[in-house]
Amino acid sequence: MSHPAPTRDAVLQALRGVIDPDLGKDIVELGFITRCEISDAGGVDVVINLTTPACPVKDQMRDQARGLIEALDGVTSVEIEMTAEVKGPSGPPRDAAKDVRHIVAVSSGKGGVGKSTVTVNLACALAQTGARVGLLDCDVHGPDVPMMMGLGGQPDQAEVDGKTKLVPKERRGVKTMSIGYLVPDDQPVIWRGPMVHSFIQQMLTDVVWGELDYLLVDMPPGTGDAQLSLAQVVPLSGAVLVTTPQAVAAFDVTKAISMFRQVDVPILGIVENMSGLVMEGTVEGGEAGATVELQLGAEKAQVQLEAGGKFRSTFEVFGSGGAERLGQTHGFPVLGHVPIDPGVRSGGDDGEPIVSATGDGDSAAADALRAVAGRLAQRLAVKAFSSLPILD
Repeated sequence: MSHPAPTRDAVLQALRGVIDPDLGKDIVELGFITRCEISDAGGVDVVINLTTPACPVKDQMRDQARGLIEALDGVTSVEIEMTAEVKGPSGPPRDAAKDVRHIVAVSSGKGGVGKSTVTVNLACALAQTGARVGLLDCDVHGPDVPMMMGLGGQPDQAEVDGKTKLVPKERRGVKTMSIGYLVPDDQPVIWRGPMVHSFIQQMLTDVVWGELDYLLVDMPPGTGDAQLSLAQVVPLSGAVLVTTPQAVAAFDVTKAISMFRQVDVPILGIVENMSGLVMEGTVEGGEAGATVELQLGAEKAQVQLEAGGKFRSTFEVFGSGGAERLGQTHGFPVLGHVPIDPGVRSGGDDGEPIVSATGDGDSAAADALRAVAGRLAQRLAVKAFSSLPILD
């Protein structure tokens, strides 16, 4: 005996079983259901609109929703579409970059920790999810973004409201702007603080960014004029800090933490880059369970072979635990650990960021960077979220 098609109320009640893990409420209460239609034959068509396309658990939420609906009597088919709408922080609109939802500074306490590499890969990883992403290179003395993105030459110009503005260069779905597009590669930029401030202001007001979900800003290392100027020019959604595991890098990050807090910029989290060197390979004829000794410099490791003689071990080249200690001391999360991978360096040199050049599972570093991008998007969504009207 066939059952009649379920009611709309029954479908919505079933969907209350899907809980957003970050917001702690069900997706109906949160207003995420923007369409719920049931045909006479029992076909159910639902749209779930999340707070970010980079949500790491969107596939699990979709599958859970499908299972709950299919369990209802009278359901003959289920169509679920996952969409996303990034909400910006509350407060008055900005005077600059008005159509950008979130502006995020990516900074570090010292140079050499891979800040620009992390920023470029995070931008590309967010764009891969379908988000609208921009990347502003504010390191005027060492602009690396053009090389890392494989871009160069003068940017185009466009007339907007009677004013000439710069058009960002775009690749891999990321709109970019840098002083590196405006001056010859071999010409140093010798600017004092007021000129840096003016440059940052122009990059936010005189560039046609259009509508963006995320604008990542690659800051110079340290706590100088660029960081202060950015915080003064526009309200920031927050800052991401990049460090390496060793104590000296973590020590310098504490200064950046204090600086951002003094200018009321929240710390969204920290990324530990160069977090261990993964060594893996195969011992010909090696039996599973046999032990081999690996050595890197003075550090040794005993490793058990897996099936086929395969082995894998991580050497903590720069130590460990630096990011966790900072997060615990200052009360913000560790967004992820990115292991050392020669592909990260070669990708930056060749203008092919590793998250764009590899697929899921091809590189531990690329997978870690994609995971960091998802956690960053989560943090921003939670921070910006306010209750939406429930679908009637």
